[in-house]
Amino acid sequence: MWLPRSKHFVCDQYSSGQWILPEERILVGALDLGGASTQISFVPQAPILDQSTQATFRLYGANYSIYTHSYLCYGRDQVLRRLLAELAQRSPVARVRHPCYHSGYQATLPLAPLYESPCVHTTDSLNFTQNITVEGIGNPGDCVAALHRLFNFSSCKGQEDCAFNGVYQPPVHGQFYAFSNFYYTFHFLNLTSRQPLNIVNDTVWKFCQKPWKLVEASYPGQERWLRDYCASGLYILVLLLEGYKFSEETWPNIQFQKQAGGMDIGWTLGYMLNLTGMIPAEALTQWRAQSYSIWMAGVVFAVLTLSAILGAAAVQLFWTQD
Repeated sequence: MWLPRSKHFVCDQYSSGQWILPEERILVGALDLGGASTQISFVPQAPILDQSTQATFRLYGANYSIYTHSYLCYGRDQVLRRLLAELAQRSPVARVRHPCYHSGYQATLPLAPLYESPCVHTTDSLNFTQNITVEGIGNPGDCVAALHRLFNFSSCKGQEDCAFNGVYQPPVHGQFYAFSNFYYTFHFLNLTSRQPLNIVNDTVWKFCQKPWKLVEASYPGQERWLRDYCASGLYILVLLLEGYKFSEETWPNIQFQKQAGGMDIGWTLGYMLNLTGMIPAEALTQWRAQSYSIWMAGVVFAVLTLSAILGAAAVQLFWTQD
């Protein structure tokens, strides 16, 4: 997304009823966490070495090249499903001690629905007709260890230009907007005000250690996702810090956002803008103020559209083959 450096310039142009494209711009990276997959897109400092991760496009009279990659089965919903299945497979009995669920939480769940997704690998020894009893123990350290088992970090050991699972990724660079489930999870935890990394870590761990009865009483009416916020918060930290390789120094570059330019961020709007030709390829001299939001969001939505189309095609192929 293009952001002018001067906020005063934006206010002046918007209030005057005209928008003149600024000469100086910043391209903001995009971090998306959906239900089935997660995507990262940004402009690296060095040339992109793996052409399969490069996307090029022309907007506002200039050509741009970005790094972009989508990880199927690493969306929030699929990770939670894979995590529970992994814990169930490690349990010798039909009682699963879940470190990411709050202490005092208990539920009986059917086993079969866990394995309806091709993201969850099964074994022949499983009895899909049985139920499992899940007990929360509220141990964030063990939860992080369980989340680690969903990644292959060793394939990138010692490589600066590798994220996880052996996937090429140049070092992260520039400012980033993190949205979708990145935003919704951190918004619930009150962590969208650009808090330092140590505060974020401390907040998530303390939330995970709260007993279930206290959590239920503190958040009435939110029972549907309440048990999963601990796992989601810790997963986001593992993904961003150990997966995408953000550090304590680059953490402040991430903004957890729901909107850009007053519009909700999402790939569906980007698809619409791209389909209707509302993102011009050539440079504009003036832009009506009432369309500023569309201009503001256009570039990042175009990036998301590219990632979403590739991700959707991969999902369709994956499901069909399964």
